[in-house]
Amino acid sequence: MNRFLAISPQSQFWLFNLALILNILGMVLTDMWLPMVVGSIVTTYLSVDALVRLRYVIPMRKEIRDLRHELEKTRKEAKENYE
Repeated sequence: MNRFLAISPQSQFWLFNLALILNILGMVLTDMWLPMVVGSIVTTYLSVDALVRLRYVIPMRKEIRDLRHELEKTRKEAKENYE
């Protein structure tokens, strides 16, 4: 998850999608099929990975952090009530 820390996850998503579009365009316009196919496979993986992180992993981390905070607050309240 901490591979690309220099740019935001949203920027990574757009960057990888742009790279995928350029790879596909390069496949159409040139005769260098093998490098372009390999590049397209790699950028497809990176695009899907960035999309999954952006839509699911990051919101899940925030929700887990909120739940942990709420759990600690509930534990403190329960501890105060039993004392």
